[in-house]
Amino acid sequence: MRSTDRKHARTAGISLILMALIAGYAYGYVHSTLIVASHHNATFAHLKNAPSLYMSCVIGWIIILITDLLVAWSLYKFFAKVNARISLLSGLIRGIYSLILAFAIFQLIAVGQLIHATEPDPAVIMHHLTLFEKYWSFGLILFGGHLLALGYLSVKSNDVPKWIGWLLCFAGFSYTFIHSAKAWTADTAEWISFVETILGLPMAFAEIGLAIWLLWKGGKQK
Repeated sequence: MRSTDRKHARTAGISLILMALIAGYAYGYVHSTLIVASHHNATFAHLKNAPSLYMSCVIGWIIILITDLLVAWSLYKFFAKVNARISLLSGLIRGIYSLILAFAIFQLIAVGQLIHATEPDPAVIMHHLTLFEKYWSFGLILFGGHLLALGYLSVKSNDVPKWIGWLLCFAGFSYTFIHSAKAWTADTAEWISFVETILGLPMAFAEIGLAIWLLWKGGKQK
């Protein structure tokens, strides 16, 4: 059993860290470099001048989607011994989030095709990019629920440090709160952005902390 747990822990840990690194590149670097919010023509010019860079971003998101599914399965198997039903629920929620993320990625793929169209429309391209943000943000509402369930399982576990579980619960609540606010209160975008900036570090560190623990000690004999 421990050897199986160790395998699932390593798979989840490696996938989480790989996902974080690729997301930092795809969204933190490429997206912020090429996409100029509310400026159709400037965004189109950037995309037209750097199609290879943009496609590397799309490939990055596809890899993120694959690793998300690996994480959903591996964490379900790893935490099933703590509470099989809640572990299954947590995995299913992350699976549904991954499905929504796939719809969001299709918007990015559409943009890649439109860039090379005979008569590309910058407004249509920006529309697809906006849909990507909306779909992804909606999916992150559910993702918060996954982290809450994962936090509960971590707190109840005899192996995972309690602080990781509570940090996951905090991150889950933050994801759900922030992205629900984005969906329903567009007029307070600046306030939401401010809150997201403050909570961003603990939200990011929650999964990274779990990933490091999974790689270091997850599934090992005490």
